[in-house]
Amino acid sequence: MNLDISKYTDEQGRDFFYIFRKKPGVRTLVIHFTAFFGDWGDRKEYKENYQGYFHRLKMLGDQREFNSLFLCDQFGFTKNGTYYTGEHGDFFVERAMLKMIQSILNENGISNQDLITIGSSMGATAALKFGLIFNAKGIVCISPHIDLDICAEKQGRYKHVAFICPDGDPMSENNFKYTRQVARLLNEWNRAKNLPILFIHSCEDDYGVHAEQVIPIVDRWKSLGGNVYADFRPTGGHGSDYCTKPVILDVIQKMIKKREIRPKEYLSYKYLPEVEKNYRNKMLFLLRSVLSKLRLLSLVRKIRSRFRDWN
Repeated sequence: MNLDISKYTDEQGRDFFYIFRKKPGVRTLVIHFTAFFGDWGDRKEYKENYQGYFHRLKMLGDQREFNSLFLCDQFGFTKNGTYYTGEHGDFFVERAMLKMIQSILNENGISNQDLITIGSSMGATAALKFGLIFNAKGIVCISPHIDLDICAEKQGRYKHVAFICPDGDPMSENNFKYTRQVARLLNEWNRAKNLPILFIHSCEDDYGVHAEQVIPIVDRWKSLGGNVYADFRPTGGHGSDYCTKPVILDVIQKMIKKREIRPKEYLSYKYLPEVEKNYRNKMLFLLRSVLSKLRLLSLVRKIRSRFRDWN
């Protein structure tokens, strides 16, 4: 399949791959940052074939309401991502992303206030970081990794985060420049400017993320006067299935049209994952079958009763 992959090469000859889908007469740009590939994407044959894998391409790429830019980070430990930062203290991935994004904005006459960033896990780190750097209209975060030292310790990403740091120690406060980038951007935020609208989806059982990182950034965002729409679920773990395509597209549409996002609506049937819809449909079918049989049984009993009365 032709994925219309483009390539940017930096000054040191490193290649970065991206996909840009332009829609006629549309000003909004949605930038999606790919997360870690997962076990299947870690395998060498997939990396060589795909040169980076673009998550949610089918979900977002063909939407007519916005332009879309898909970015990925294939550097770092096992070539599986550096949280869109770089390696060994060199922010070369960040620099490349800044140049690619700015180039797309300039070439297509798109303003920062027509920009929405989105990602999950490592991709959400980038959505937050670059959404703040470019002062985007909105940021969509799904199960976000935010404080990378915590992710190193509690999310099994020690080697990935260590690869970013110049001395290989992801737990050192001396490396907060690399591991606490989002916190630094918020600490330096000019309060005369409005923060991007933040939609954040997280599950309470996502150990190392929800209580440790998501709740604090929601509080911090609000303390700086920002608007936050939180969609929290009791279960679902990391990479929750509950942030479905209908949820994501509704959030983006609400941001584009400057309408209020209502996370409680996403609890309704319309926004459920297909697996849960199928389960509910099956249970409903069984319930209806039981009720139907009960009504039939009740009817039979009434007929018998009347028959006895006649006799």
